[in-house]
Amino acid sequence: MLSPDHSESLTTSQWLVSEEARSWFTWLDGVDAGAIATVTRLRQELTSEQSAELLTQAKLRKRATRKFAQAEQMFFTDIGLQQSTDQQIAAYKAQRFPADQPLADLCCGIGGDLITLAQSGPTTAVDASADHLCFAEANVCAHGAKLADTRCGLAEEAPLEQFAAWHIDPDRRHDDRRTIRLESFSPSLDHLEAMLRRNRNAAMKLAPASRLPEAWEKAGQCEWITNHRECKQLVVWMGELARQPGTRRATRIDATGQVDFFEGQTRSPVSSTEPGSYLFDPDPSLVASGLVDTLAEQLQLARLSPDSHYLTGNQPLDHPLLQSFDVITQEKVDAKRLKKAVAEAEWGTLELKQRGLELKLEAMRKQLKPRGKGEGTIVFTPTVAGNRAILCRRAPS
Repeated sequence: MLSPDHSESLTTSQWLVSEEARSWFTWLDGVDAGAIATVTRLRQELTSEQSAELLTQAKLRKRATRKFAQAEQMFFTDIGLQQSTDQQIAAYKAQRFPADQPLADLCCGIGGDLITLAQSGPTTAVDASADHLCFAEANVCAHGAKLADTRCGLAEEAPLEQFAAWHIDPDRRHDDRRTIRLESFSPSLDHLEAMLRRNRNAAMKLAPASRLPEAWEKAGQCEWITNHRECKQLVVWMGELARQPGTRRATRIDATGQVDFFEGQTRSPVSSTEPGSYLFDPDPSLVASGLVDTLAEQLQLARLSPDSHYLTGNQPLDHPLLQSFDVITQEKVDAKRLKKAVAEAEWGTLELKQRGLELKLEAMRKQLKPRGKGEGTIVFTPTVAGNRAILCRRAPS
């Protein structure tokens, strides 16, 4: 039985997805949600919980537009939005699952992955939060799909044998803090192992820095996924979902949905050398997956330093997982010398980047005072000769 507090919360969630609430959302779209008159009317005509949740949803929907094109028709909790997979990554991941086969999305939250899974086949949503399940089902409907079933309960208790494959996003919060320790996940590592024994066809969404059991690395395929220049998640594909077991994959999804990737196994670091004619900044997925040196060896590139992921070479190249820069010169990390160099180059638009150092870049920008009409980049990084500021320009694709 639900506790009184939870029952009240669920009732409010059910009201939020109702037709009555929809008319209030429409009204809110035409007024200033922060105005005293708006808040006064809501409190006069609705319960305090309903009016508060309406305003909260309005704020969350605005935040969610970065992840979801139809955010204005969706429902969120703060934690649910933070942990949800955005629609581009979800659409990419769903392609690995068998179409028109029964699937399960465990710890589904507000439904970021669930939406695209439900669009490809009969999918069951499982979550310990009745509120999340309520919102997830509504969000699936908002995208023109329906769920096969919903189950409010623990992921480890789901009947996994009934599904062709399953997806899970374990709760990574421990004592109100994020964790990368699988032992602190919910379901726990032991539970996840037991679930895999019941049904091996799984996709486990984890934090990019998670430390994985060696057996998972050997039996599955680990994929780090970048979107908006940030490594968003690590997915461990197991069973029939693992296309290249025993390999790692670095994947980049751009703003248009274009997918580029590099597969391989980790290797020892390549040699380090002074900056050449070109500098290359690896995509965050390459860094997180440990495949920087594997790609560098393939492209005959070197590191600037064992402590820096920046790569260098003397030949131009265009690779989707590398940002390329034409090297102009390098300086020691000295604000006065750099200010003079920026002035001589007449750079007014200045991009500052760093790896392997912990400089306060915005404070540095103020010291450099860029005022020209040109554009340039300064890369701060360790090199074999010490910490350096490398002045360069983005190379045309």
